[in-house]
Amino acid sequence: MRRFVISAALAGIASTSACAGGGSALNFSNAATPERTIVSAGGTNVPRVLAGAGIAVSAISVGGAQNGIVSNQRFIWHGIVTNDAAYTYDAAGHTRSCGAVTTTTNGTTAPYAPDMSIYIAIDPVNEANVIFSPPLALPAPPGSTIAVRYPYCVALAATPDNPAGPAGTLIVAVADPQNPLQ
Repeated sequence: MRRFVISAALAGIASTSACAGGGSALNFSNAATPERTIVSAGGTNVPRVLAGAGIAVSAISVGGAQNGIVSNQRFIWHGIVTNDAAYTYDAAGHTRSCGAVTTTTNGTTAPYAPDMSIYIAIDPVNEANVIFSPPLALPAPPGSTIAVRYPYCVALAATPDNPAGPAGTLIVAVADPQNPLQ
């Protein structure tokens, strides 16, 4: 029994010294300040949602060369329509241009990028997880008409909170429920 205890202690010392460079086999980081934020759609490599439906989105703060998970995983979430982006449309990572959202006021047409943060439902237990549910129809500003060419895109951003770190962004394509395969 005594020989086993000594062997276990020596193995523990050897494994500790092997990990002295920071990090571990589990890829955790002792850092508290994130270097990067990774945002992804739950269960899919294709962040696409029908207007009026929802998509699960998650964020994780990492640091170091091996993307070690930092200790704080609280985020501030924002969303905005983006007219000049591309979205991923298949699992191979191929992209297409996003459709345009425009408003017309007094005969003048201009790109429209409304704040979509109100359509982000944050998990009260884990602020790294949200459900993004774009509305069936985008609201137009007072006195304007709106034109939406599907699929339009929303940039969802997660910014680490306490301590602050760089935001991570995911472009989500919002498809027309009347033509979901476009």
